[in-house]
Amino acid sequence: MDVGSPAFGVAVDLGSNRPLPPQLRAAEDLLSHAEAVGVESVWLGESYHSSPQSFHLPSPLITLSHLAARTPLRLGTGVLLARAYDPARLAYEAALVDQISAGRLTVGLGLGAPGLRGTLGGPDRPGGTMIDRLLIELREAWSASTTRPAVPGPYRPGGPELLVGGQGEAAARRAAGTADGYYAATNYSDRLLSEQCARYLADLPEGRSPTIAVNRLCLVAEDPATALDQAERAFGRVRDYYRSRRLWNIGADAGDPSPWLVGTPETVAGRLERYRSWGVTHVQLRLLPDGAPPDTAGNTLDLMAAHGLLPGRPHVS
Repeated sequence: MDVGSPAFGVAVDLGSNRPLPPQLRAAEDLLSHAEAVGVESVWLGESYHSSPQSFHLPSPLITLSHLAARTPLRLGTGVLLARAYDPARLAYEAALVDQISAGRLTVGLGLGAPGLRGTLGGPDRPGGTMIDRLLIELREAWSASTTRPAVPGPYRPGGPELLVGGQGEAAARRAAGTADGYYAATNYSDRLLSEQCARYLADLPEGRSPTIAVNRLCLVAEDPATALDQAERAFGRVRDYYRSRRLWNIGADAGDPSPWLVGTPETVAGRLERYRSWGVTHVQLRLLPDGAPPDTAGNTLDLMAAHGLLPGRPHVS
């Protein structure tokens, strides 16, 4: 499907292995820079750790409510882990963050690990059944005509947009039929992304505009060798985390590229053009995971802006 240029967001990494206040200050600096070059949104993932980890914290809605007062960017969860949530509780909390942010919230949902089933107040139901019911119950709680609404309700009539993640056919169908769009993870291969885009678009009701978002580690430099060297140092910890769990480049064939946007502005532009041709409408850039230097993230944003990949102007210090 031929769509316009994707909108860009920043996927912020916050970890449990170091104090949170300096991480938030670094994130706020990055978001200010990102806003200046035309980035539209900020996204947080979710994880529950048994030992300190370098990225993703529990309860991203709490952190997004903090960021709502510090940035005008749109806010999103990329993604909440549905198995951790009671539907009614999630409806109240998401509606409240939508109120705090004056309607800037989008809720991305994924199942989460099987070990979350029946814990933290979430339901003890099979995955597909549970997430289908969760989507329905959120819609009902945010509806003005329901008999048991969330009070206060969301700022926007009908509530935040709902995106669904997952690597299987059922996730793509659910995103097209019950939710408002599809969300692909950092570690999904380009091959899997293209397949899920095709599945989602094939099931999208006629007349409805598509929403397909993807997280991607991103680093841009003027020459390819510098970009790869900097990416190894900036993103190696995240990539190795996925590799240790056999979750890096899911769905790839031998010889397929890594699922990150790394290279010269021209190389990254070509990759983004392929995404656009597959129907991708939103790209969330992971620029500053644990171990990545802030100046590399800023340089990436400025180079993307200077080469027309972002609509704003490069930062001038």
